[in-house]
Amino acid sequence: MEAYQGYTENGKIIPLADQAIPDGRRAIITILDEPVVAQSRLERQKKALLALEQGLADCDEPLPPEFDEILAKRVNLTRKLDL
Repeated sequence: MEAYQGYTENGKIIPLADQAIPDGRRAIITILDEPVVAQSRLERQKKALLALEQGLADCDEPLPPEFDEILAKRVNLTRKLDL
């Protein structure tokens, strides 16, 4: 048995971390009576962008040219360049 933590927002369950839950498993969801101080949407977006930036910095292989093209369609980010 594995336990995952999260909170509810607009009737949906939001996990606190990325979870790889195997397919075909039986699940029981228990909603606790205690409130959770959830991160705001802005805080979650900032955390996601910082994780993306760190992942790009830690990547040992060059990114293909398509990466910038695809990313530009979703969100505008500035990339730091080490010269």
